[in-house]
Amino acid sequence: MNLHKDYARLKVVSPEKVCKGPAVAFLTSSVNLQSSIFAGHIEEEFNTRCSIVQRTPSFSIGGLKADYVLLDCVGLLKSDLDHLLRDIHASINPPSIILLNVDDPNEVDFVLHWERVLGLMPARSEPGVIMERLGRIFSGEYWFPREVLHNFLRQHRRPKRWMSSSSNLTQRERQILELICECRTNADIAEVLCVSEHTVKSHLYKVYKKIGCKNRLEASSWASQNL
Repeated sequence: MNLHKDYARLKVVSPEKVCKGPAVAFLTSSVNLQSSIFAGHIEEEFNTRCSIVQRTPSFSIGGLKADYVLLDCVGLLKSDLDHLLRDIHASINPPSIILLNVDDPNEVDFVLHWERVLGLMPARSEPGVIMERLGRIFSGEYWFPREVLHNFLRQHRRPKRWMSSSSNLTQRERQILELICECRTNADIAEVLCVSEHTVKSHLYKVYKKIGCKNRLEASSWASQNL
């Protein structure tokens, strides 16, 4: 979304204004004019406060006080997103999370396993559409792209014929599946099990073949039903 182009005429809410909406934090890698204009539009649209927080290597989720975190995914790797979501969920009274500027929603469908993630906005979403979807989320709904939800439902509606495959798994393969359910990356799994990432990939290949899955999301769904 072109924040500068679409929000250039908007003004940030004055400090004296009484806000009745939810506390919102916009977590982004760059604090600039565009992010300030976007935060100002959030404040005007929902009568709330929207603080801008820069995502730096030293950033700590512990000091973030908000009901909702709008997480800007520009330049954020899948592994970094996974770690950040884990840190947020591990915090005391974790906020609800809405992902913005996601290049390929189907590449991050694993976020549906995190209970505090309530929405996901593709990178090319129009500003007005984003505001409408945020309003629905702030009212207690969820919003995810249709294709992401369809894929998620397909994986979670696998028939119970998978059950017979569990007895063929080794103890190490079961451990890896349990770690996948925690949304751990291959590097995380390698560190926990004290093996190389290559060994983890080898185990995953065997696991997928045994249980009839094609990716981590399917494997996580299978494990949640059968382990």
